Amino acid sequence: MQRRATITGWGKCAPPVKLTNADLEQLIETSHDWIVERTGIEARGITHVEVTDMAEVAAMHALAAAGLEPADIDLLIVASVTPEITCPSNACFLQERIGAVNAAAFDLNAACSGWVYGTASASSMIESGIAERVLLVGAEKLHYVMDYWDRSTCILFGDGAGAAVFEASTSGDGVLSNDLGADGVAGKTMVFPTLGTRGELQQRDPHIDRLHFEGQAVFKLAVKGMEGSVRRALERAGLSLDDVDLVIPHQANQRIIEAAARRLEVPMDKVMVNIAEHGNTAAASIPMAMTDAVAQGRLFPGAVVVQTAFGGGVTWGSSVMRWGDRVTPLATSDAELPPTDLTVFDLLAPNRAFFAPVHESS
Repeated sequence: MQRRATITGWGKCAPPVKLTNADLEQLIETSHDWIVERTGIEARGITHVEVTDMAEVAAMHALAAAGLEPADIDLLIVASVTPEITCPSNACFLQERIGAVNAAAFDLNAACSGWVYGTASASSMIESGIAERVLLVGAEKLHYVMDYWDRSTCILFGDGAGAAVFEASTSGDGVLSNDLGADGVAGKTMVFPTLGTRGELQQRDPHIDRLHFEGQAVFKLAVKGMEGSVRRALERAGLSLDDVDLVIPHQANQRIIEAAARRLEVPMDKVMVNIAEHGNTAAASIPMAMTDAVAQGRLFPGAVVVQTAFGGGVTWGSSVMRWGDRVTPLATSDAELPPTDLTVFDLLAPNRAFFAPVHESS
């Protein structure tokens, strides 16, 4: 039987502080109904700690679910568009933090497609025999780059992390195919020119270091990109859309998810959606949704699962996998973020102060 990479552990980290639509009503001209109608989002996590802190929590839950210790991992990949710094990598930070002493480590940036790019990397490494056990983490501190005076963008994004352990399998389960793509010409539709999320925003220029987001263009590119990618990945796996038990899309926007499902003619009861509670968490969104899908009983042994994403770059990708034997963790972890007395308004105050000059001069 062909050697494949199968998921044996999963976990997530959702920050305890939430930015609700009611909170946003106090910051910008908007309303709960307006946001839900356009995005499907009701709340999003706002972290009081760093990317690596969230990555560590998600990683420890995934390792426990797989019944493994950090030293059992021989490759660690962190997918993120919001690294703390560029060197050393967040993967090396995380390797030290959890004690994954036998693991090679690197970061991967494909924006919101990072998890699917990471899945392709992990599965290829295992299929080739380079690695036996890979820990893949998607972690984002997106609120750091958000302008909380701009209602077109600040309503969309949240912070969080998700993780999975991939192990070699010859039982017929695991990743069956991957499809990856990019269009650098269209990359101008989503840009934020920042080097890392550690430190203070004040050392940057608020007129330059802010998210540029062309919503309508992104919508069209996302729907078209994910539809085509899913079809190609399924064809490579020798499967059809009728064979699919669950689609786990990047949680970008409820409207994008529904539009892509319509074009694929996949009923929404076969699509995992948790954007209402977390918002768009970029590379963390698919593993967080996958962890929720397991908890909700939506994954079962042998299920055909499609993961698909679209992100800045512009990038897109899909993976098709057959779920393994287990949907219950072998063990659990008590890893969690440290508590905080800060409110969501305390956490967003630096962003509001930093970007205020942009709006005062406009």
